[in-house]
Amino acid sequence: MENNLVLTTEETAEFLKLTPFTVRDYARRGILPSRKVGKAWRFYRPDLVSWLRDYEAPS
Repeated sequence: MENNLVLTTEETAEFLKLTPFTVRDYARRGILPSRKVGKAWRFYRPDLVSWLRDYEAPS
């Protein structure tokens, strides 16, 4: 994986150690910070890092 700031679904899945299916599902549901570009999802790495820092799992 390159050190890009904008990630694809597959790169985001690798970065977060999730499946691409889960990444797309979280993006659709607004759980992950993302943008839809055409038919593809894009993720901004600094936003993902902030999300990880602030994420609180449901109890």
